[in-house]
Amino acid sequence: MARLGPVRRRHGGRAVEPSTVLAARADRWSRARPLLVDGLLTGVMWLVFGVSSVLGGPAGLVVGTVTILPLVMRRRWPAALLAWSAAIFVVQLVVLPIPLPANIAQAFVIYTVAAHVPSLPIRLCALGAGLAGSLAAGFRWSTEPDYTRNALVSAVFLAVFTGLIWLIGNVVRGRETNMRALSEAYARLEENSRQRERFLAQRERVAAAREIHDIVAHSLTVVIVQADGAEYAAEHAQPWDRDQARTALATIARTARTALTEVRGVIDVLRDPEAADDPAGPPVGLADLEQLVAAVRSAGLPVEVHVDPAVFERTPAAVRFAVLRVVRESLTNVLKHAGSQAVARVAVERAPQAVRVRIDDDGVGRAVGVVAAAPGHGLDGMRERLRALDGALMAGPRPGGGFGVQATIPVAVQDRR
Repeated sequence: MARLGPVRRRHGGRAVEPSTVLAARADRWSRARPLLVDGLLTGVMWLVFGVSSVLGGPAGLVVGTVTILPLVMRRRWPAALLAWSAAIFVVQLVVLPIPLPANIAQAFVIYTVAAHVPSLPIRLCALGAGLAGSLAAGFRWSTEPDYTRNALVSAVFLAVFTGLIWLIGNVVRGRETNMRALSEAYARLEENSRQRERFLAQRERVAAAREIHDIVAHSLTVVIVQADGAEYAAEHAQPWDRDQARTALATIARTARTALTEVRGVIDVLRDPEAADDPAGPPVGLADLEQLVAAVRSAGLPVEVHVDPAVFERTPAAVRFAVLRVVRESLTNVLKHAGSQAVARVAVERAPQAVRVRIDDDGVGRAVGVVAAAPGHGLDGMRERLRALDGALMAGPRPGGGFGVQATIPVAVQDRR
């Protein structure tokens, strides 16, 4: 039978020993309760080192107690604790001829100041006080014979020990500072990431709404025109033959099927984020423009078309797609607003640096603000689409009557992308 080793947890794709997990939990617990931890530490130190300071007599017990007990507040008032500890140490040098076990508390004070005080002058004061105390203790508590040598050896040992404690405290303080900076940077990064995700999601929703509006608005306009015409013919025309009915119904069915296919395409893009980021965009050709114009003509709107084939042969797919959307939205607006006697003219040409699209009609015309009632609809939707390609849109009533739309898309910019 195979022997089972200790269970390892996974963190960040790496195996983590149970002891590491327990150490991390203990560290989090102690950081959340600093006063409790310092109180327990102070109590243990007093029981071990404070009580044993009775070796110096009643005075030793008192000095040991007042040296250790203030450690309870070491992280709350480290600078004040440093001053108190220095004063008590001076008293000890005066009244006691021997060191006490409680003097270990001075090492904790120096470490606390070095690890938790941001001010460099205060930390240097702690180091200076520790070195001065080491020298004074070496000469105060040295013994014969060879008093001077023993004093220097003791002073150097205590000074090296004090310097190491001070350095360790500074290393811990630097680590804590770096960890806090990293934590703050990670929090900012997380917030920026969430904001970016919200922005991308909002952008996708706006793009989807614009696409669905363009598809549905155009298709429903054609369907409504055909349905109204068929209804009128069925009621007033004598006779109304089956060919007329078949033509109207076929146009409605074809338009509805095309709209359904395009809406499904938009939904597929939303389901597949990688497809939404495809720089090539959906494939669009001259045949798509011809099919669009045919659908509009079948709805009863005469359309004159002049298209440079180079636009659909030597321009990026995103530009061709934008051209098709501008033409479709403009012709939809002509159907809705220009009147039954209007004629539309579509011109698409390729200039050296840009593609220019112009759609004019000689209908009754309308104010520019009628279509763009809300962002993402009508003229505003076309402007948003062109803005993404560094293009521009101009629209408004024509001097001789009717309405005109002109779009310019810089092809050179798109070719460099």
